[in-house]
Amino acid sequence: MQLNSRISEGQLVLPEGLTILRNQGLITLTINRENDKNRITLEVLQAMLKFFECIAKDETAHALVITGAGSDVFSFGLLNPALRSSMSKEEVVSLIRFGNKVFDCIENLPQIVIAGINGKVIAGGAELSLACDIRYASDNATLSFPEAGWGGFPGAGAPVRLPVLIGRARTIELICTGNEITARQLEQWGLVQAVFPKASFMKEINLIAKKISLAGPLAIKGAKKIVNTRLEPGFINASILSQELRHDLEWSEDVAEGMRAHHENRTPKFKGF
Repeated sequence: MQLNSRISEGQLVLPEGLTILRNQGLITLTINRENDKNRITLEVLQAMLKFFECIAKDETAHALVITGAGSDVFSFGLLNPALRSSMSKEEVVSLIRFGNKVFDCIENLPQIVIAGINGKVIAGGAELSLACDIRYASDNATLSFPEAGWGGFPGAGAPVRLPVLIGRARTIELICTGNEITARQLEQWGLVQAVFPKASFMKEINLIAKKISLAGPLAIKGAKKIVNTRLEPGFINASILSQELRHDLEWSEDVAEGMRAHHENRTPKFKGF
């Protein structure tokens, strides 16, 4: 199988840490980096972008499942304090902006995209799932946005997409407290459509995805396009504001204090500038 204008049948393992599996109109993309908690590196993002650009042109692909390797972690996202300390501020902002580009690509795919949240998901990994059309969780799944505790806020789409899914108040609470929520809370809040047992999770996801992939392609792709068009104007303005504020935040004293406090294992003393 080759990564070109049409993904052919079978399995392809990419060196960046992605596995692609095609079964007729259904494609599964697995973040296959268990030794690094399925983290989404720059190389993973670059490979994802190439893959998404490829299937966007594939009229024979109707459904896409995105999940993580293993059964305990979906993804720990793009950044954490340890990774940030090895990067310049310019590199951090560039990575976040590129992450936004890739996640926007997911949302704009003509196919129906399903996030199979097969375990713990935090930060950028959670933001990736928000860019998908439908989300399902295994019963051991948890989700959190810990960035505020580091002096920042989620920069790859959470403040933009979450309010549409769970409302303004819960969005602010989730982001500003960094609280971890369970699979059942994810379902109660409407962040996922259903919760399935860990042991049968991928079987359940594949049954749903297969049913979608066999439906009329004009119907499912048309419905997605209409819904996206309805929501687009507000999303674009919020997305632009998010990127502007995230850039300014990166050069603040609070972000530097958040990183120092994390490395020194103490409570940060934020000043608001």
